[in-house]
Amino acid sequence: MADYPPPPPPQQPYGAGPVGEVPLSQPLRGASPRDAIVRFFKKYAGFEGRASRSEFWWPWLFAFVVNTAISLILGNDSAAGSIVGGLFALAILVPQLAVGARRLHDTGRSGWWQLLYLTCIGIIVLIVFWALPEKAEGDKYNVA
Repeated sequence: MADYPPPPPPQQPYGAGPVGEVPLSQPLRGASPRDAIVRFFKKYAGFEGRASRSEFWWPWLFAFVVNTAISLILGNDSAAGSIVGGLFALAILVPQLAVGARRLHDTGRSGWWQLLYLTCIGIIVLIVFWALPEKAEGDKYNVA
């Protein structure tokens, strides 16, 4: 009896990938750090839809670690450290706003709540909103 390779896994309709793979249009609940960071950059400027808590917090931790590494390696006081740190912050500004808006959608709120960034107390309010579990009201932000 000959050994044949196993058949490919069944595909979901509409090109969503193998069964069990969550399409980019849907939030990935319980995302691993790698999956969350990959989705963070794949959905670079996607403000529509929803994002799970893990999809939101892992990229924020990644940004913190990279900023800390830049500061430790190049130094905060050096011109190189300031330039590289500023370029990194600029490169991830849009995706951080996008994932923040998607996370707010998951809690049933508009992404415009991120305007609270402009106030001191607003940052604390946003952190509380981002930490909340998903709500059914967030269904109105689903992407088909």
